[in-house]
Parts: sequence; structure tokens; C-alpha cells
Amino acid sequence: MKTTLLNVISLVLLASVSLNAQPPVNKGYTLLFSEDFAGNSVNETNWRYRIDRRTGYGYMDGLNLKENVYVNDSALHVVLKRELINGKPENTGGGIISKHNFGYGYYECLSKPFMAGHGVHSSFWQRGGANPNNNIFEIDSYEIDAGTWVATNNLYVDLAPDKTMKYTPWPHRAQVPFTFRPDGWFLDAYEFTPEGVIFYDNGKVVAKAEYPELNAHQTVWLTALNGVGKVDSTAFPAETVYKYFRYYAKDYPGVTILPNGNFEYNLNRTDFSKPVCWAPSGTEGAVNVIAGDAFRDGHKLRIGHTSRHTATVSQSLEYIMNGSYQLTAHVRSSGGQKAATLRAYGSGGKETSVTIPKADRWTTISIPVQVSNNAVTIAVTADGEAGQWVEIDDITFMKPLPNGQQPAKPGPYLKPEAPVWQLAIREPIEFTGDQKFYFFDRNVGFGDSITVAFDVNAAEQANMVPIARLPKTGNAGWAIQLKEDGGLIFRIGSAGNHHDVVAGGMYKPGQVVSVKCVFRNGTASVYRNGTLVKTESGITQTTSDATAAGRLGTVGPAFEAVGDVVMEVSKSERETARMKNFRGTLQHVKIYNKAK
Repeated sequence: MKTTLLNVISLVLLASVSLNAQPPVNKGYTLLFSEDFAGNSVNETNWRYRIDRRTGYGYMDGLNLKENVYVNDSALHVVLKRELINGKPENTGGGIISKHNFGYGYYECLSKPFMAGHGVHSSFWQRGGANPNNNIFEIDSYEIDAGTWVATNNLYVDLAPDKTMKYTPWPHRAQVPFTFRPDGWFLDAYEFTPEGVIFYDNGKVVAKAEYPELNAHQTVWLTALNGVGKVDSTAFPAETVYKYFRYYAKDYPGVTILPNGNFEYNLNRTDFSKPVCWAPSGTEGAVNVIAGDAFRDGHKLRIGHTSRHTATVSQSLEYIMNGSYQLTAHVRSSGGQKAATLRAYGSGGKETSVTIPKADRWTTISIPVQVSNNAVTIAVTADGEAGQWVEIDDITFMKPLPNGQQPAKPGPYLKPEAPVWQLAIREPIEFTGDQKFYFFDRNVGFGDSITVAFDVNAAEQANMVPIARLPKTGNAGWAIQLKEDGGLIFRIGSAGNHHDVVAGGMYKPGQVVSVKCVFRNGTASVYRNGTLVKTESGITQTTSDATAAGRLGTVGPAFEAVGDVVMEVSKSERETARMKNFRGTLQHVKIYNKAK
């Protein structure tokens, strides 16, 4: 490689990077995996290349190539180019995907996303796994579009909380302004826990996604997509650089680390013969997730067939903490099988197993498992004749609580009365009037009837819009605006065609107020601290728009959500905006697609 002044400067910066970043103190984390990109090639024992064409939404067209990825100077480089391939101009990028799965823990990456020009989308994220039936959720520690100094911290869930919904809302999508450190690098991390996800930028907490019992072991991706929106290739060839990736784990006594042990993840969206997270093998058609008469919630696993059968469902966990675990399940069985067992193996010692007994009622079985190599495989096997069956539900794999304490009984997986979208349940979200905002999906606050409720503590008395799902044109949409005189506007319709319901005396700076706005069949009502303040009927506009994403905080037109990407709008559109960014806190945000 030809040496230039720029190369020398880059080498100096690489050499001077501090590698002493640590997970949050006093949380008990242990480093279990570290990739520092030593040597001069990608370690293909740990990683595979991202090789595909990424298209979609009418604005994305990029080609990911193995040739665009190399290791040098103890860093992973993803090259971004505009090049001719088979006579066609292509926007090329690439990346790598881990061959290992990771679960609860602290994930950290030091990187230098490409920021010059436009059209490049750099990401540090996790999704999917070695098991093709393992797409549970997506955690985007960051998605950064070149030239846009806003990092997207996402949690997308593939599991519909309500079978009647067309698709799952984004549980969490925060856009947070960010900067590089003085050394020119960006230290990004996220903490994935049984309570949800905490996002960190340069060591500071910037967003929190609350989502209980979200459990999966998935792969990590380090990627740079090219061809996202309008591409400015004048800076090409260019690079996004990843200095390291680290994964830390810790113990969660009393919490199962085995995903989908209650077999609820399939719901009505996935083939019931392929239980999500689990790998079935053996006699085709012998393994099925069955609805009804389950031990917990609405589904159970059944192994059985109308003919002679042998079948196994298994799930492997890696990079877990060593120590003593308890494997527990609830079972029923016709009995009579040649074999029917719950097993644990591959944990660094002898295989342990327990026979599934004949039982008409749900029966608890349990075995201790000692893990010494940070891995284990859990399997259920049945070898039987026609008509014989085994049912199993609520499989848990956890470290016991101290002093014989029992783990908390989990709540129902599906809650019919839950809002379609909620945020900031445990603590308020603070907005300081900058570009920080949260998106919510196009099917949230959608329909002939909606309810929007939240607690607001405004930092000032001003014309601000803390929450809205308002398209530019059309007859449908909604927004809730605070007025500088202390009033509130519940807007029904679009920015260009709307009806405003105005309620006076709604808030004062520094005071927490519970607001609820309801729209149903042409009637809008506004409540303050549970008391009806204003109602109006005969409204011809509706809330049934499905084109615009909603947002909290910064609701102006500076950024738009286009598919998976946050796009910066044109300068002329920004200059026409007259909205003030919200300053204050929001908590207990709940949106229903019905009057409530």
C-alpha cells in the first residue's frame, strides 16, 4: 500500500486508541469474548462475511462484497466504493457477521463510521443466529447515516404481541445526537438484560428500551452499507473502521437464560413444526407447537406421530457464565416410549438427563447441570410408536437463587389489555430541545379510535409538540401540542388539513401532569389528571393514516423515518418548519388503537 501523510496519521491514531474501556462498574460483568482484529485477515473461525445485495423502500441499492473487507493495523476496515461490476455501476460496501451467538450481557464496540458525504449506513447490531429459525429481535446499538450526526438506537421485535396486528410496532427507536471522542473514535455499547436494553454512547447512557422477558441468543453484525439514499461518492473510496468488539456476561440467578422455553414465540406467524430458537430433527412431522391446554400461557411442545417416530428438539447456548445451573421443565406423556428424556450436554462434563415419566397431568422434572466451558446444549428426545406422545412446556435453565429462594412467577406472555405501544414505564425520558427523538411505528395510534396517554413535565411554557403522528397532507393523523399559555391542542388530521380541539389550563412548568387524549367516531376528548377537560364531536378528519411514523421529542421535519433508516430532509423543508423541540420529560407513554 502506498504510504501517504493520511496513512501515517491514521496509523498514529490507531496506535494511540485507549483500549481500557470497561462495562458499567458494580454490575459483575466478566469478559467472555473479545475480537481485536489481530493479524492481517478476518478470523473466519469467529466471523463470516456479509455478502448480499441490500435493496428496498425505493431508495436503497447496495452490494456487499467480501473483497471490501480487510484487517490491517489491528482493525477491521470496510471499504466503500463506486465501481463498475459486469459493466454496471455499483455502490459497494460490506461487513462481517459473527458465527457465535450471544445472549444477555454487555456489548461494546469501538469504531469510526464513515461520515463524509452521504449514502453510507454504518451499523453495530445483533440479529438472527446459526439456527435459521432464530430471528427474535434486532438490537441496533447504532445505525449511523453518513453526514447525519444522529445515531439510531433500536429495538425491533419480530414477535407480534397481538395476533390481530398486521406487524409488530417498534418497541423502541431512539435518535440521539452523538460526537466522536477527541481521539477520533466512537465508543458505542448496549446492555441487554431481562428487563430490556440500555444504550451507551462514549460511556454515557443515552436511551433505555424496557421490554421484559425478551430472551434470545443471536449473532453480532459489523457492517457498512453503501447506496442508502442519495449517494455522494466524491469521497470514495472510503472506509468505516471497527477497532474491536467485546462481549461481557454475568449471572442472573432466578432468571432463565434459555430462549422460548415456554414455546410462545411462534404465535400465528411461524411454522408450528419449527419452534422458534429450537432445532428439530428426526421424523418429519413429529415435532409441533400446539395451542391450548399448556402449563404456562397458550402453547406447549408436543412430540408424537401417527407412525413409529424418533425426534429431538435442541438448543445450544454459548458464551454463558460457568457454574451450577438447574434445568427444569413441566411434562406430560402417554408413556411406553423406548426413550423420552430431557438432556443437557456439551457443558464441559458428563451428559446429564432425566426420563420424562408417564403422566396425565403436568409434572415437574429437574436436573442440576454444571457448566465449565461457557456452553451447553439442551435437548428433548422421544423415541416412540404410533400414538405415543410427549408434551413439554416452561423449560427453564437458570442459576438458583441464594438461600433456597424461589424465582418470581412470570406474568402472562400476552396481555390483551396492554397498549399497542408504550415507553418510559420505570423512569421518565428527558428531552433538552436538541435533535433527540423517539419514533413509533405506523400502526401505532392508527384506526377509527385511539387513546394517547402520558405524564408530562414541561421545562418551559411554550409552543411545543411532545408527541405526534402527523403526515404533511391528507385527512388523517394526530398530534398533541402544548401552548405557551398553558393550554393543549389535540389535533386530528394532517398538517395541511386538521381539526384542533383546544383545552386550557393543562400544564405548568415543573409540574407533572397526566394527559389522556381519546378519539372515537368523530369525537375527541381531553383529560387532565383523570378529569375530562374538553370534548368536541362532529370532527370529519380521522386518525386512520398509515403513512407517517410517529415521534416524541423532536417532531419537526429535520429527519424522517424511511423504512429502517433515518433520513435527513432537504434544507428547504427544514427552513419552513416553525415547530419548537420539546423540553422536559415524558413518562408512562401509552398508546392504544382503541378508545380506553
